[in-house]
Amino acid sequence: MPKAAVRQRAAGAKDTRCGILLISSPKGGSGKSVLSRHILVSAAQAGIKAIGLDFDQQQTLSKWAGRRARTREAFPDFAETLVEAVSLGDWRGALRRTEGYRLAVLDTPPSVEDHLPAIDALGEAADLILVPAVCTQDDVESVAPWVTALSSKGFTTSVVLNRANRRTTSYARMRGVLVKAGSVCPTELPQLEDIHVPSTKGLTLLDYSKSRGIEPFEEIWAYVRREMKL
Repeated sequence: MPKAAVRQRAAGAKDTRCGILLISSPKGGSGKSVLSRHILVSAAQAGIKAIGLDFDQQQTLSKWAGRRARTREAFPDFAETLVEAVSLGDWRGALRRTEGYRLAVLDTPPSVEDHLPAIDALGEAADLILVPAVCTQDDVESVAPWVTALSSKGFTTSVVLNRANRRTTSYARMRGVLVKAGSVCPTELPQLEDIHVPSTKGLTLLDYSKSRGIEPFEEIWAYVRREMKL
């Protein structure tokens, strides 16, 4: 087969492969599900066929998707998203569900230490790992070693600072610790009191064009698209 044809075939295969985005943090309440659902809506609005895989037993992302489906029955103009509840015990089967999609967003539970083999396997499969972290001493003490461990395994990892407040004295110090541990996303999520309000109907800030706080999520989506070559 001519080299040009081989390259073209390889490029076509790459275009049809599902990009895997793993969202993982050892700290509960860091914003994994918030980040997951905003990225899923961003993908849907961009016309990218995406699936969310909810590995958390609490099924926060799956419940949000259920509320969104009910909202879309009355207001179908909201972009459609798909989320499936899966198990870390069957991570292989979960990854098989990504076939036919361009992007899979994997939302994982905070108890990573109890599922290290499965998380490592998902990390191997992932094109990018996002680790949300709140800039507090407790969060950083948990997240910094986790980021170091992921990076040491050769995984492409980036920290997303959540509920960031540049006006606090601890912000720069905590951010500095995370920068030393690994890569940090250039966009951070500020403290937004109304960020959870749309989720009661399965929506996100991105579903409202004039929503306060929409820009950081748009920028993070642009970062994900660039890093994952979507």
